[in-house]
Amino acid sequence: MDVFSPKAGSLSARIGFLALVSVAAAASGVTLAPGAAQAALLARVPAAREMAVCGDILFVGTKGSSVYAVPLSGGRARRVASRFSAPNGVACSRGRLFVASRNSITAFDIGPGGALSGRRDIRRGLPNSGAHSLRYIAVGPDSRLYVSLGSPCNICQPRGLQGTIVSMNQDGSDLQRVAWGVRNSVGFDWRGGTMFFTDNGADRMGDDIPPDELNELRPGGFYGFPYFGGQIRLKGFQDARPPAQEIPPVFDFQAHVATLGMHFFLSLGGDALVAEHGSWNRSVPVGRQVVRVRFQGGRPVSSTTFLRGVGRPVDVKEAPDGSVLVSDDAGGAIYIFRR
Repeated sequence: MDVFSPKAGSLSARIGFLALVSVAAAASGVTLAPGAAQAALLARVPAAREMAVCGDILFVGTKGSSVYAVPLSGGRARRVASRFSAPNGVACSRGRLFVASRNSITAFDIGPGGALSGRRDIRRGLPNSGAHSLRYIAVGPDSRLYVSLGSPCNICQPRGLQGTIVSMNQDGSDLQRVAWGVRNSVGFDWRGGTMFFTDNGADRMGDDIPPDELNELRPGGFYGFPYFGGQIRLKGFQDARPPAQEIPPVFDFQAHVATLGMHFFLSLGGDALVAEHGSWNRSVPVGRQVVRVRFQGGRPVSSTTFLRGVGRPVDVKEAPDGSVLVSDDAGGAIYIFRR
């Protein structure tokens, strides 16, 4: 079992990091979580992606081949499962961990200290999503598993279950398509029983269109891809007739910020934090921050910068004490912002 930990001199590094965050926050007006007093590197995790808070253990999926466990009280990250193809997605329920990789959904039993046992694939043969094969997974209020299945392209016609979000029982049975016409969702969560999900806008249509999206789930609904990005017609499909009425986004983010993981925070009064992974093909880069999406009357109304200086954020989660957890795949790190 391989172990990864912060670099030598972690105490001085942590003090330096805290000072750096304080200076950066003062200089740029970055807002930390209400009452935040400490910002720290929780653990080093190679290519860290989606996170799952399971009691006092944080499980972390990756772009590599392994899944890691990190004690929320602090300590080194441990590799607890391997031999996957990009196990990006992790979620826990009823003492089990579910891992969404390119090809399958795998379940484990969670033991003391985050040890995993009883490995079994509950769903195999997920569709080939090309460059958008990094799956996101979460457990809904109905106790079903929800999994994103990206479209295999920048702008093209998806086939089969490509470009959808599906749900299934926790044994992998009763697969249902709950959303389609989705380009690439890598983040969703529930607010008051309603699911909201991010969706990445298309590239190569200029600096400012189409927007990244926040959508509200209407089960079985069509969300426009590849005919629309937001409410803008996409290149090559301008004159094509959509197969169904598009459900438009409930909120538009700036184009190319690459909205990924999102989570509704009790400690923020039910507002959402969204990880903006950052642009790659824009003349002036944008994103690479965590934003707070404020809700009023159950609807998103505004988006403001919440955190900067956390590399290329992928996912955000709330620890049991209300702290904010952020994963950074570029830096291979998990950051924690404590109250």
